[in-house]
Amino acid sequence: MTKAFLIVGNTGAGKSTYSAQLAERHNGIVFSVDEWMKTLFFMDMPDPPLYYWALERTQRCETQQLNESLKILGKGISVILDIGFFARSQRERVQDFLMDNGVVFETHFLDVDKETRWDRVNHRNQAQTETFLFEVSREIFEFCETIFEPLGEDERAKALVV
Repeated sequence: MTKAFLIVGNTGAGKSTYSAQLAERHNGIVFSVDEWMKTLFFMDMPDPPLYYWALERTQRCETQQLNESLKILGKGISVILDIGFFARSQRERVQDFLMDNGVVFETHFLDVDKETRWDRVNHRNQAQTETFLFEVSREIFEFCETIFEPLGEDERAKALVV
């Protein structure tokens, strides 16, 4: 069955790896906000990086990725949305968009403790593994801790918690 998968988790939870595995199992296409941001915008990023600058651009990516997802889903191919989902409002916005367009979807939440996630990020930074796109400093990692909104009880009840 063709569907959209929303992959939710904080920095270092394993979203990219999980998304690739899910795409393989479901013969799907992954939309990764990190890939799009690196390709389209990183060369223009202010120094130091500004959160609102990045947020505006990730929202542009989200809009285009959702529009492209509808085309792909219409051809009978599943999509995996690895587009952040740090805020409940974003999760709700995307879920509403999918429901309004008659798309069947599943939300998968990668619930991984902070220490494990930092170890993964640090390893990815040093080894530049296959999911490495850019370095995530400890400062950025800690900032992400402050902006990630964990799933509420109602969201967890509807999600596959991994």
